[in-house]
Amino acid sequence: MGPFARRTTTTFLTLVLAVGGVLLPVVELPLPEAAAVPPQLDQVRLTGIDAAAGRDPSALRAAQGHAAEHREARTTGDGEPLHGRLAALSARTETREFLVAGVTWVAGSDAEVTEVALRVREGQGWGAWQSVGVDGVGDDVGGPADRRAGTEPFLSTGADAVQARVRTRSGRVPAGLRIDMVDPGVRAADADADAGGPARPAASASAATGDEIRPSLVPRSGWGADESRGSSWPELSGRLDAMYVHHTAGTNAYSRSQSAAIVRGIHAYHTGARGWPDIGYQFLVDRFGKVFVGRREAATDNPIGAQAGGFNTGTIGISAMGSFGTAGPTRSMLRSIERVLAWKAYRYHVPVTGTVGLPNGGSSGSGTRSDPGDVVRVPRILGHRTTNVTACPGERLVERLPAIRRAVRAMKNAALDRHGTVRYTTGKITAHAAGANQYPVQWPARTRFSWAPEPGAVRYQVLERYAGHRSPMPNERYWRRIITVSGTSANLYAAEGLSVQYAVRAVDRDGRLGPISHLVRTTRPVPFTATARTTGTWAQVADDAYFRGRAWSTIHADSRLVVTSVERLTQVRVMAATAPGRGRLAVYVGTTRVAVLDTDGASAARRVLTVRLPEARSGRVTLRTLDDARVRVSAVAFVRW
Repeated sequence: MGPFARRTTTTFLTLVLAVGGVLLPVVELPLPEAAAVPPQLDQVRLTGIDAAAGRDPSALRAAQGHAAEHREARTTGDGEPLHGRLAALSARTETREFLVAGVTWVAGSDAEVTEVALRVREGQGWGAWQSVGVDGVGDDVGGPADRRAGTEPFLSTGADAVQARVRTRSGRVPAGLRIDMVDPGVRAADADADAGGPARPAASASAATGDEIRPSLVPRSGWGADESRGSSWPELSGRLDAMYVHHTAGTNAYSRSQSAAIVRGIHAYHTGARGWPDIGYQFLVDRFGKVFVGRREAATDNPIGAQAGGFNTGTIGISAMGSFGTAGPTRSMLRSIERVLAWKAYRYHVPVTGTVGLPNGGSSGSGTRSDPGDVVRVPRILGHRTTNVTACPGERLVERLPAIRRAVRAMKNAALDRHGTVRYTTGKITAHAAGANQYPVQWPARTRFSWAPEPGAVRYQVLERYAGHRSPMPNERYWRRIITVSGTSANLYAAEGLSVQYAVRAVDRDGRLGPISHLVRTTRPVPFTATARTTGTWAQVADDAYFRGRAWSTIHADSRLVVTSVERLTQVRVMAATAPGRGRLAVYVGTTRVAVLDTDGASAARRVLTVRLPEARSGRVTLRTLDDARVRVSAVAFVRW
């Protein structure tokens, strides 16, 4: 600990104890004594402009790094730069020693942040102001509902005092604004940070699996990840379209023995201060060329990260640990970044050159250069600044990207020449036919789906993607892992109102994943109360014979049940009670009547009446009674395939 680590901090401080050649195949090499070390998180609250700090002539000096890029990108209607107004300036505050810091605030705050800058004291001297890029918070980030907006991580070699400056467009202070600092602790294994040594062949590697050119990786256990932090992260990309290069912020002068601790600090900052379920980057590379596995399972799959707000799905992020606005990356760092990119490009058949269209999924506070829903053409290997308003990964690293692409292409082509095209070690899985109560409507909340065994599989991952009836379905760039089973069936649950696509893939004895194979596309009936009674007299009746034990009942003509804003409807399925003398239901999509259903017939409490549309339509769905006769409806389902 530094000289001020045990001092009592100021009243602003609140301690929170946190919960081109051919590469030889290699193996993942753990560091010794890889037990998790509990990190310690400190906070300095920012409530406005400290009077004494405001009189300091150095307080408003220009910051190095992201600020200039941000100012150039945001302008008024007259084309003038929007520098923003000073909203918060802290005093120079002594803290416990920390390696990682950042500034965070309540997500959704109406005070738009235009600049965040930090300066820290390391040793006996204060460094210059450094601007820190802002990360977005959106649905693609995941995590709990109370996740916070904030900056990328700021690295130090062991600072013991900090000062922050925040500008916002309005000059108002964002709600919950604070500096978060992480002391990741020290492990004996940190001093042996390069225990993996040079790359060496993997004894069990077989041709064309994609791992023939995998670089040496420090696994999560190797850098001491505390797996009790955060939460499970089931979302993954169905395919890999592009790969981002990032940097952090702060110092480039950390030692070999500090690298693993810094990664732990970033993990604690993302899970503790930001409220994310895991570290944001899939991989991190230090200045000595060591590659750290970031997100869980990033070495074997493509879990969706939080590396590029709005563009996290279908991409991965490799973060260069340091700041490269004025200083260049080391040769060792560049070589390792190239190796990670070449490995992923080879394994997932990603073209290294050319461009690809990435849809902007939307992410509040990310400063995307396009609007949500836009598809932007980007290079397959790109810097963060290509899609988001930030200087990341820094001018000196951006200028190396053309050379990085050339090196990655050479490595990938050499791998293709030597090992051939990567193929799955297991094949596509054959699904068993779904039953009448499973497809096209899954009437039970939970039901069992099954498939034929696949040679070479030791277990199976079951995946899903889903949407409510008012939302468009996600495309196949996105999946959510539900469960892993050793058998060939799974009992799956879906909430009412969801349209769901289930899929499965094999996992072989070495943990390699097979192709995604579809099981079924189905839908659940909407919640009983989702059908608004807009006109007429409806009564709720109860009987175990009805679906869910209840039904809406009327005896009056022109009584209506309405479900608003149904997206991409192909069928309407109505579960109704039929009996002699019962009435008719007209079905409308929007203002168009598409069918008339007759509930006059043999007695049945759960008769399913079907309306098939000639083409997919969206809009309000109305069931309207046509007769002064009894009609009872217990469920409505919308098929969207």
